[in-house]
Amino acid sequence: MVSEVKQQAQNWVPIWSASRSRWIQSCPRRYLLQYVAGRGGRQALDKPRRWLWKQGRWAPANELLNRAVKDTLRAWMLDAHAGICWSINTAHCEMERRFQRSISSQQDEMARLQSRLQRPTALYRTPTPDSIARLLENGDLILRRAANHPLIGELLSCRFSGEWQPLDPFELSRTEEGLAYLTPDLIIKGPQRWVLIRLLSDSWKHLPDAAREVELLGMVQWALEEPTLPDSEESYEIARISHSKKGGWRTWRRPVKKNDTEMLRQMIRSDLSAARTLVRSAGPMLDLDRIPLAEKKWRCKDCGFRFTCPGGQDLENAKLQQAAAEQAYVNSKE
Repeated sequence: MVSEVKQQAQNWVPIWSASRSRWIQSCPRRYLLQYVAGRGGRQALDKPRRWLWKQGRWAPANELLNRAVKDTLRAWMLDAHAGICWSINTAHCEMERRFQRSISSQQDEMARLQSRLQRPTALYRTPTPDSIARLLENGDLILRRAANHPLIGELLSCRFSGEWQPLDPFELSRTEEGLAYLTPDLIIKGPQRWVLIRLLSDSWKHLPDAAREVELLGMVQWALEEPTLPDSEESYEIARISHSKKGGWRTWRRPVKKNDTEMLRQMIRSDLSAARTLVRSAGPMLDLDRIPLAEKKWRCKDCGFRFTCPGGQDLENAKLQQAAAEQAYVNSKE
């Protein structure tokens, strides 16, 4: 068993994505559990890794709704690109089906975890029919607003006459820095530039901050590697079409300047280096006690590992205990 764990750690290869980049900084322990110990769990036959991956995918009901909305919009666009037009009712039914399936699947997974942990009380509060109905109303509103958006609505209704294509954002890209998820959700050929678009069904604010703007440049890096697309950065615009409860769907966009992607490449190099350092710190047996806990308490609220992580119940006390253990280890070596 020891040699097997060591071999898994040695064979691990880091992958960059915007979300992984944030977790490396905000909760290194979650990053290690989700993307190192539980890597490949969705496809792997190894049950411990597969379970870790599922546990890390836990999310509150509103997040499951956002995933269902985003997946529905992607399926809707794929059909629209093929000339198959949906009604808003078809989109609502697809969103509801995906949401209900994710709720049911998560309930089953949490019940199995509760049994494993021998916990007398439920780990996961089952959403009430009323709360599910309210969430579905919110999802329906997001879809209706998308259908009325000047650009998204044209695409979804099969009325857009230009060149465009929905893409798979989960397709891996190979860069000089390493493997990364960079693919846009959508690409459109404009009169002067190609527009690379990221869709967000739930956003706090319309304008991306500096870090998010650099992350969006990953779409340009993807485009530069595509043999059928221009190989100059100035040929592109990056755009983010995001939805908020108050503002609906809003668009942010800007043209790309020469050497803009260098900032993105620096970010990828830095994050992948930090990930490798984290794994080295954990050692060949992936000792979690060596890995820092979450930066902020609110990070634990929606984390699937909070049921088994010492920081899940009392983060500050867990940090004090970890610091004391580290000091005791240092003292023992003196």
